[in-house]
Amino acid sequence: MIVAITGICSGLGRALVPKLQDDKLVEKIIGIDIVDYEGNSEKIEFIKMDVRDAEIARALKSVDILFHLAFIVIPKKFPKLKEIYEINVNGSKNVFQAAAQNEVKKIIYISSQAVYGHVPECPKIVRENAPRLGIKTKNLYYSHTKALVEKYLDKFEKTYPNISVIRFRPPVITGINFMPNLRIFSLVGKKRTIFPVKRKQRPSFQLIHEDDLTDALMLAVKKDIRGAFNVGGRILPDLRSFLKQRFDISIIPIPNFLLHFLLPLGKIWPILSWVQALKHSSLLNVEKAEKELGWKAKYSTAQCIEKLK
Repeated sequence: MIVAITGICSGLGRALVPKLQDDKLVEKIIGIDIVDYEGNSEKIEFIKMDVRDAEIARALKSVDILFHLAFIVIPKKFPKLKEIYEINVNGSKNVFQAAAQNEVKKIIYISSQAVYGHVPECPKIVRENAPRLGIKTKNLYYSHTKALVEKYLDKFEKTYPNISVIRFRPPVITGINFMPNLRIFSLVGKKRTIFPVKRKQRPSFQLIHEDDLTDALMLAVKKDIRGAFNVGGRILPDLRSFLKQRFDISIIPIPNFLLHFLLPLGKIWPILSWVQALKHSSLLNVEKAEKELGWKAKYSTAQCIEKLK
């Protein structure tokens, strides 16, 4: 079996590669990224390439399974919004078309909880058939581009029914390979943390550990499945009480007037748009993944937070 990974140098790429290397059925891993690969080279054929490059079709020759991980989430330096959309949306389309051209058997796409949107009308708990309100979340590039890519995949699946397309929708990922992306949630050394909630509100919260997510990805490699799957750790029902009791950390609410001021600025400073993701976010029902994949999270959301300390 030949596997390809776009974004092999990403946090999820670094977490996934060792499990693929340990799998006896995986003969070769074609790693694609715009930065140099510096990990264990066992089974790896690395190709330095942008996902927007027309030559990516040549990189996917003879590939059986494609993991599409390459996506701008929270980079150290934000490019212009136009470039974010070009990479996240057009880059994804280019990769999927290259996969179809090479008759790749299975595409495993890492979508997100964000496809369900970060708007006031988001349901509290969602199953896979919930409306993908990310299309309406235009203030947050990540949610909007994830939803646009899934909309494209809807048509792609009909055009190429012989390709099994699997979409995983995790919440925020934690783990040793995701510390840079978690600075907005970092609790290290703090006695207070800011969160967009009302003064007495007790928000529920959900995370997933990288080890649990990569377990789900490996199950998708082996099983004859297709479709969308929510994956996440056990929901933490009261984040405020948990942080206070476990770490003596108090949540400081962000006033609504300040939120209304900050959110439009996300178009100028994209990092600010993530405040909207914290304010309006659905929790994931993961029963489908448990039943159809035989997957079960080893880490609860509470345990994911404890590992951040």
